[in-house]
Amino acid sequence: MFRKLLDPDNPLMITLSQITDCVFLSLFWVLGCFPLVTLGASWAALYDAAYRCFRQGDKHSWGRFFHSFRRNLKPGIVPGLLMLSAFAGGGWGLIRVWNGCAAGSLSWAFFCLAILLAVAALGMFSLMFAVLSRFENPLPQLLKNTLLLSLAHFPRTLLLGLLTGGAMYLCLRYLFPLFFLPAFACLTASVLVEPIFKPFLTREEAA
Repeated sequence: MFRKLLDPDNPLMITLSQITDCVFLSLFWVLGCFPLVTLGASWAALYDAAYRCFRQGDKHSWGRFFHSFRRNLKPGIVPGLLMLSAFAGGGWGLIRVWNGCAAGSLSWAFFCLAILLAVAALGMFSLMFAVLSRFENPLPQLLKNTLLLSLAHFPRTLLLGLLTGGAMYLCLRYLFPLFFLPAFACLTASVLVEPIFKPFLTREEAA
């Protein structure tokens, strides 16, 4: 009985293994983001590991994360810093718009537009790190491809932005979700992102 219970192919063991992978991948992502300049590499590695391990059955989640992290370490520096700059500037701008609306100098419709743009920007950055994890592009091409894909699939971009924004809020507000939500959010994001990538993959990769 115990031998069957501890069998790696047992559904219970598979579930426990996936939960463990989810927790450790999330913690690896948090640690990878601490230096700030490695944020892009950490985000790309988390997406790659979550997609490969949870959806394609790769059993080496930790090795996959660190392999992808090393591969994207240099290419991810500028995209990560761009996101940090946009996050800081966008947050400051939203506060100014909110204060203007509260004071009556701006319309609340303007604030709704600002929120829409912020969600779209979050979705674009999420897509950019996913592109970084799957394709090798120089920085100008990475930015161009991300912009074109985001505009061509704008509803998915907005959903990605809502997913990313919601996960960030929960992690910052309660902290405990940091132990599992980053990996789970990337896994959920892959449902939106992979259909975008499918036309650009070889037949073997798409399969």
